[in-house]
Amino acid sequence: MKTTNRFWPIAVFLVFCAIGIPAIIVAINTQRAESAINQYITDYGIPETEVVTISPTSYDLKFGGYNKTITTKKDMARWKAYLENPKNEALNYYYVGDVRKKKNTNSSADTDWSYIFHYQDGKVDASVNVFGTWVNPNDPNTKEFSSRMSYQAPVWVNK
Repeated sequence: MKTTNRFWPIAVFLVFCAIGIPAIIVAINTQRAESAINQYITDYGIPETEVVTISPTSYDLKFGGYNKTITTKKDMARWKAYLENPKNEALNYYYVGDVRKKKNTNSSADTDWSYIFHYQDGKVDASVNVFGTWVNPNDPNTKEFSSRMSYQAPVWVNK
């Protein structure tokens, strides 16, 4: 098969349309979500200097929308102190199969206290994770969990 002079420009154009345009759209939407989530974090009352990112803003295929998971320096310190209390020793371990491993209290990835911000359809929602339980920060039934966090949700959050 002989290629003509028009083949390569058309092939490049089709590859750009198939790969480039969706990549640009994803990048723009991710940046829009990142900006909205960062503004929400500021409005939530968490200073930028306190934020420790656990997972950056990324698209969630399971639920749709964009998620960002963070913790704070204060929450890391409070979580570490909580786990070092002898009466909470059982919470200081996790299991991989039958093997018991101690949590790394200096690692933000191992923290059991975190915030998740979800951006979808121009709206940001917040939840808190306390020992693996994701709760609405304004739900009166879960105040026991969310009260452990250093930064409490403003009244307008998730309403």
